[in-house]
Amino acid sequence: MNTASDLLKSVSYGEMSPPPGEAVVMSPVGFDATLLRLKQAFERQDLWVIHEIDPQMLLARGGHSIGKARQLLFFHPRYAARLLEANPATLIEIPLKVAVLELPDGSVMVRHVDVASQFERHPRMKALASELADVMHGVMAHLVAAAS
Repeated sequence: MNTASDLLKSVSYGEMSPPPGEAVVMSPVGFDATLLRLKQAFERQDLWVIHEIDPQMLLARGGHSIGKARQLLFFHPRYAARLLEANPATLIEIPLKVAVLELPDGSVMVRHVDVASQFERHPRMKALASELADVMHGVMAHLVAAAS
């Protein structure tokens, strides 16, 4: 007897080629530990996890099977207020997002847009872009330090 998961079409991952302006960090820990460490790092930076998207579940609903995957959307109102004061056009850039993907070999990759370049393209955003980039570096440093 076939179960629902037996009927899913497995997705073969293509060659990974992140575009310019994205950062990729290979996590030193497994998938679940990576999610936990990222959430802890957001908390340490006083950032709010606004939403967690489960692409694995969404693709399964569409008939496809993939490995573990999550997208975490995060930000904080203090930054949103500053963005709006400096340049309301930057509202489209938030919340920030990281994608966590368990690769077929079991390794875990974390990807995110380079925050400095994301915001620096908007006028009057250089200082805040640099500050947000430092925050993101702190998040990734916490993740990488997980295995130390």
